[in-house]
Amino acid sequence: MRQLICCCFCIFYFTSVFSQAEKALLVCGDSKVLLVDYEKSVGGNPEIIWTWDSRTAPDIPEQYRTKFATMDDCKSADKGRKIIVSASSGAVAILNSEDRSVLFYAMVPNAHSVALLPNNRLAAAASTNEAGNRIMLFDTNQPNKLLYQDSLYSAHGVVWDHNRKSLFALGYQELREYKMATSDSLVLVRWWEIPGESGHDLQPALDENNLLITEHTGAWSFNIKREEFQKISGFPDDQNIKSLSQHPSGQYLYTVPEESWWTYHVSFFQPDNKLAFPHLKVYKARWYK
Repeated sequence: MRQLICCCFCIFYFTSVFSQAEKALLVCGDSKVLLVDYEKSVGGNPEIIWTWDSRTAPDIPEQYRTKFATMDDCKSADKGRKIIVSASSGAVAILNSEDRSVLFYAMVPNAHSVALLPNNRLAAAASTNEAGNRIMLFDTNQPNKLLYQDSLYSAHGVVWDHNRKSLFALGYQELREYKMATSDSLVLVRWWEIPGESGHDLQPALDENNLLITEHTGAWSFNIKREEFQKISGFPDDQNIKSLSQHPSGQYLYTVPEESWWTYHVSFFQPDNKLAFPHLKVYKARWYK
């Protein structure tokens, strides 16, 4: 009975925390994922709601711990009920948002992005690696079971478009659109050469007809209907923008390396702001939706 009360309290507590944090963001780097309350973060100091650390997560098999040493993507999914993560050290996972329990995991060489698809499927982008440079499709009911793969050099981004029922994937020089041929396979239907080179981040824009894309020289919006790339008006043309995300209010957040591939800050645009994470090698950040 006591355990039941405790469990109910935890669920209520986490649900309450999420509902109170109307403007929150996910930040990932090293072995960690952080949920941050933006409105309560003052003077550049982040108000951290919780931290998930793969080194101490009790439900990750021991042989997987080193595979989550360098977290490089973190996204909310399923209306915020799940968080999907990837690590360039070689793995992807799905977490339950309420208690951060691990619902699924799989090995993915140099994993750089993940997306949930219908029928309990997960797509992952495996970037430059002897066993990488490909898009991989998994069944989330069967950890580590690969269903399908397709080669894509320097695969860095995957996004599922619910309205179009399409998977968009970003590589070094191209953006692709896939359809689900069956629940266990994908078929390539269109592709576009991106402006610049070294495509890095791919995210949905507020307008359902656009995608946000970053590459070596800057940030772009891609209009799917018109098949056109356009620079984001006024956005800083930093090199190697690692992540880009837009809040329903219109505010962008993004990360730009300060040392090698990492940064100690998350930056914001329209309006400008910056949060500091001095003890974390931040790779990407996303608005939590």
